[in-house]
Amino acid sequence: MAYKFAAFAAAALLAAAPALAEEWDFVLTNSTGKGIKTFEISPAGANKWQANKVDPEMKREPEVKNGGRTTIHFDKEGSQCKYDLKATFGDGATAVWSGINICDAAYVTIKYANDTATFTVN
Repeated sequence: MAYKFAAFAAAALLAAAPALAEEWDFVLTNSTGKGIKTFEISPAGANKWQANKVDPEMKREPEVKNGGRTTIHFDKEGSQCKYDLKATFGDGATAVWSGINICDAAYVTIKYANDTATFTVN
């Protein structure tokens, strides 16, 4: 009887625990035509932006130039797969790419098509 209660109590605690964030990353290619200073990421539509986690030990250029690559590091929230990515360009302008499925993508290329922010994943 005590075993059943202990198992039930453990299951109840696990169910009540908040979802823990996991560290995730993907490689981003900048094909926007402009240099990018910073990146932020948020669960799709949530507007809860978190800055790209840059390893202070790594030498980093001040901008990711057009055609350049960088790794985006962030905390994934629970089972959330779709994220929005915000870039701040060297001129201070910003753009948002919405609904990137990071669960299925290790590589993301951001670009513009007819002045619209678009992306491809693979």
